Amino acid sequence: MGFSTNTFLFIFLLGTLAIYIPVSLILPRLRVFILLVVSIVFYAWASVKALPVLAVITILNYTAGLLLDKAKKREIDIKPIIILGISIFLDVSILIFYKYTTFILGISFMSLSGISYLADIYRGKVRAQKNFFSFALYMSFFVKIVEGPIIRYSDISKQLRRPEVSIERFTEGIRRFSVGLAKKVLLADQIGVVAHDILGTTNNSPALAWLGIISYTLQLYLDFSGYTDMAIGLAKMFGFDFKENFNNPYISLSLSEFWRRWHISLSNWLRDYIYIPIGGSKSGIPYLNLFITFLIAGFWHGATWNYCLWGAWNGLILCLERWGDRHLHVEFPVIIRRIVTLLVIVIGWVFFYFEDIGQGLAFLPSLIGLNSTWNSGFTLRWYLSQRNIMILIVSVIACTPVFDKLGERFRRNRIWDLFYLALLGISILIVMSSTFQSFLYIRY
Repeated sequence: MGFSTNTFLFIFLLGTLAIYIPVSLILPRLRVFILLVVSIVFYAWASVKALPVLAVITILNYTAGLLLDKAKKREIDIKPIIILGISIFLDVSILIFYKYTTFILGISFMSLSGISYLADIYRGKVRAQKNFFSFALYMSFFVKIVEGPIIRYSDISKQLRRPEVSIERFTEGIRRFSVGLAKKVLLADQIGVVAHDILGTTNNSPALAWLGIISYTLQLYLDFSGYTDMAIGLAKMFGFDFKENFNNPYISLSLSEFWRRWHISLSNWLRDYIYIPIGGSKSGIPYLNLFITFLIAGFWHGATWNYCLWGAWNGLILCLERWGDRHLHVEFPVIIRRIVTLLVIVIGWVFFYFEDIGQGLAFLPSLIGLNSTWNSGFTLRWYLSQRNIMILIVSVIACTPVFDKLGERFRRNRIWDLFYLALLGISILIVMSSTFQSFLYIRY
């Protein structure tokens, strides 16, 4: 049940708000319980058979957290590292089995949430949550279980005691949700038609090949960041504050900067729970540690070789960047750095898109006119209709800080709330009149 479906918007969301708002205002203590119940319903709607897995992961990490807390206080005669090691092994085993055999929705984000929770208890950053309902909501909150962001327990531990509900927060949540829904249905879904039509054919001209992969590059960002906007907005409506997960990644001047701006919650998770624990930059093999981290990131996205190649490509370029920063000390013009970075990102998305590595490697030469025809002709003009050109222009703008600055200006003047309502209304009309297209990142 995606956020941009009639079922979610008109049945699940409206039904949840109709129950949550009045009951939580009268009995604030029930807020966490209500959200837990609706999260279970949301998950069961996707797959009732997956509920036992959700229960097992929740109980496993809840119990392990309590045991870790007791072990650190020496209330039980078990070394904390043993509890942590066994628990992480079980989390990873469940993740690998259900992600790469019988895919279960949200398994990736649940597992990473559990691992970070236990690691932070072990490091002394947080205390174990004793309230099972609060912990279960942390693991299964429906707004983040499908595509994230990856929420750390330390970020919402206080909010889990009693989510803060107010008119101001609810209004801001609607604004953010409206922007995310518009990104998804007005831009990502529309430009995605162009991307998949072109990338689904062979022997493209250079112009068509570039149009296809640029369209996919825009679609992937708008689709994923749109979902994140919707998740942050929903969380705000229900009394939670989630951290930002994107910060205009396509304006980056290096791949390192890109990974500080793209899927920030995953980047930080990889840094804190893989890269640093295996030695980070302080060991004698920092480049190998960095490369391994991104190989794991690729494997986390999928078991097919293209994701491993995508991870290896990112790891290799990041290692070369770090080596260059330390040894070459050459400063290139900003425009050159930005173009080169975008080129590296786009090549990475080629590997990401084509599950068949052979198809991906065969596509790359078409970008420079090899193994293809130079006759764009009618086909290029067909895709570059006035409508598609307008969508491309707006999509590019939506990937820059201009989009965020406009939003900040709009929020200062309440009259612009009418704009957000119009945006929401148009997006809902599109949802009602078109076939649902699932979020791209839902598979990961």
